[in-house]
Amino acid sequence: MKRLAMATIAALATPLAPAAAPHDWQPVTLPQAEQRILHSTHTGRDYRIFVSQPRHAPPPSGYPVLYVLDGNALFPSLAIQAQALEARPDPTLRNSVLVVGVGYPGEALYDFKARAEDYTPDAEDRQRLPDREPPPYGGAERFLDFLESELKPMIAARHPVDPQRQTLFGHSYGGLFTLYALLNRPQAFSGYVAASPSIWWYQGYIERTLAAFEARARQQPLDARLLLTVGSAEEPAADAPLTVPRQRHMAERRMIGNARDLAERLESTPGLEVGLRINAGANHGTNGQFSSVQALELASSGMGSETKEEN
Repeated sequence: MKRLAMATIAALATPLAPAAAPHDWQPVTLPQAEQRILHSTHTGRDYRIFVSQPRHAPPPSGYPVLYVLDGNALFPSLAIQAQALEARPDPTLRNSVLVVGVGYPGEALYDFKARAEDYTPDAEDRQRLPDREPPPYGGAERFLDFLESELKPMIAARHPVDPQRQTLFGHSYGGLFTLYALLNRPQAFSGYVAASPSIWWYQGYIERTLAAFEARARQQPLDARLLLTVGSAEEPAADAPLTVPRQRHMAERRMIGNARDLAERLESTPGLEVGLRINAGANHGTNGQFSSVQALELASSGMGSETKEEN
């Protein structure tokens, strides 16, 4: 027993051999991606700009470009999707798209005050929520100036891009801004993807702007594509009992109805190809991710016959 005790004490006193150190955890980085902060003289604001560079050489006309708003939240998944599009085994199915995310400094997915100002028009008849301090608004024209005269020239100077294949993608307030850009400067982009656009916010503004937009298009036909998307869970059915405040709130905003009405109104616009997708099962939040795949599809090869209303 004494020998066993001494052996145990000796074993406890002997330093253990160093164990193999586990591999350290490392930050995840996106391949082929880079970012920088860009200050805008038009808005007076700093923006976090993300770029996903294609692997393959550009076509003779340059890369098509997909500009995505709310870049902190939506750029990472779009960058991966663009890489997957380039990596298809069948070369005839491959497409290279330069993805540019427009976000805000910091790690938060959304800067709610900044986007509320940047993505909304100067419209006094906007919907206000009772008993709440209204967020900043009315900066859409300045933000569009930033995209057109500051960001796009910087991207074109750094990467070979096709100026005739530029697509803008925005969700929610970003979808609202996407419509603003189309209705006010339709030549700014060749493709527009407005996902769950907050048409309710400036219903009166849209009605006033549409007539002028349609008159200009009759005089000078467009060459552009618009894809409107909305989730099937963003509006209750017409016969649904509105017993929950959230349901009444969604019914008032008419996300599906507004998108459908706008698509029907714009279908006859000369030179504008219009598509509507109602993504089955998607709510307001998840429709942004559903629509990112559809935005990449439009940016890379166009809408084609598949951009019909889907349930």
